[in-house]
Amino acid sequence: MERKKFLIIGHPRSGTGFMSALMKRHGYDVGHERLGMDGISSWMFAVNERQVFGDSKLRRGDFEFDFIVMNIRHPLHMISSTYFTENVRERSFTFRNKYIELDGLNQVEMAVKSVLEWYRLIELQRPNFKVCIDKNPEREMYYFLRRFENISLQEPVTKITRKINPRNHTELTFSFIKKNCNKGLVLELENFCYLYGYNIGG
Repeated sequence: MERKKFLIIGHPRSGTGFMSALMKRHGYDVGHERLGMDGISSWMFAVNERQVFGDSKLRRGDFEFDFIVMNIRHPLHMISSTYFTENVRERSFTFRNKYIELDGLNQVEMAVKSVLEWYRLIELQRPNFKVCIDKNPEREMYYFLRRFENISLQEPVTKITRKINPRNHTELTFSFIKKNCNKGLVLELENFCYLYGYNIGG
């Protein structure tokens, strides 16, 4: 079993591509859905199965990692991106549906449940660090790395301003989600947002 420093995992459209770029700025070769010298950033490595995007030869169970990092961004943005651009990708949907029961839900509920349950899978793995990519991740990652990996790091890297792996789509509002979701999922979403300090709106 091969050992690497970092495993970075989130939900599809959560910023794993951004995290790969951020780690490279700190001097660590962490590939996006491909294995770098220091690890990988891939939503598919939340489970022990071969990837369906990127390098399809890679499987979580073939590696051990020193650190697990969970990345997240505003849940409404992830849900919107999943609703409009990710759940329409058959390979992505089928991959997640093996581990999350999405059948029998409407399109909005499927997007919400996918985000909530994929993160439950990740949270149960007890990540060493959780980083919100829309809340000064450059600074947060710097202090984590300086404390646990490389005390010689001098200062946070400059802010990454370019969008990485963007997809254009409209944004779902919480009121729209609330109208089109069962009450149990809505409550779970509210709790999830409060847990990670995101304002869900009205």
